[in-house]
Amino acid sequence: MSLSKFIQTYSIPNVISISRLIVVIYLYIYIDFLSINYILLIIYVALIGLSDALDGFLARKYNAVTNFGTIIDPFVDRTVFIILIFWFKPILSSFFFWGIIIRDIAVLLGSIFILKKAKTINVSHIGKFTTVLLFVNICFYVLSTNINIGNFTNYLSYFAISMYYYVALEYLYKQVLFSE
Repeated sequence: MSLSKFIQTYSIPNVISISRLIVVIYLYIYIDFLSINYILLIIYVALIGLSDALDGFLARKYNAVTNFGTIIDPFVDRTVFIILIFWFKPILSSFFFWGIIIRDIAVLLGSIFILKKAKTINVSHIGKFTTVLLFVNICFYVLSTNINIGNFTNYLSYFAISMYYYVALEYLYKQVLFSE
């Protein structure tokens, strides 16, 4: 069986999405992140972030896009990210934490409106970059628990949250105001 056929047959992108959700729920419920070596914790966060990109990449590259995947992937992506934000809340700045929570609630409400009108929500390259930036920012918060990196993490938070809101406004502009 070819790699492409394997990925399609076993719906590997969906398996990655669901696995990511299960792993993050397990971490949130059973693991105190402060009990994990900070380097290992950064690796976990990086792998969770990479799996976020990997499922979509595999689905598109190997023509393994499914109806289930188009529904479950954005749900899992947001859910995993929100769980991580709550898991790391003790070390995150209030600005970063609440900036993400408020924006994601607004996007969730906007997504319901868009999906109700049977429109698809397209992800922009800036949106993908911003997601990576947010995961990197979380890694810096973890790093700052063990290494003094000054205000860099806070400055990165301001930039990341600004980009996060910009992407939300970009979606609003493209998907709601100027779509058919």
